[in-house]
Amino acid sequence: MPEQYATILTIGMMAGIVYLTRVSGYFIGLQFRHIGGLRPILEALPGCAMMAILVPAVRQGDIIDLMSLTVVLGMMWKTNNVVVSSVLGMAILLFGDSITNSF
Repeated sequence: MPEQYATILTIGMMAGIVYLTRVSGYFIGLQFRHIGGLRPILEALPGCAMMAILVPAVRQGDIIDLMSLTVVLGMMWKTNNVVVSSVLGMAILLFGDSITNSF
């Protein structure tokens, strides 16, 4: 199998697994929503999944990566809005090098 087909197959399989994980999590969450003690845990899961992806990458990064993570964490804590926090963190990653190089 040529390498490009293996890459496309891998991406497709990863997308399928992510989709199945989200769908199954949604249906399992519907079954457990009525249990009061689990509600805060279920609401915290998306942020935990996001941090599980970001933190290892930032640990190996430079000061811009660390600054971006700090801003994302602060914004998520203050606004509780994952989308705004993520966009702001990505903007810092995109424009951080040009800002630090200008000084």
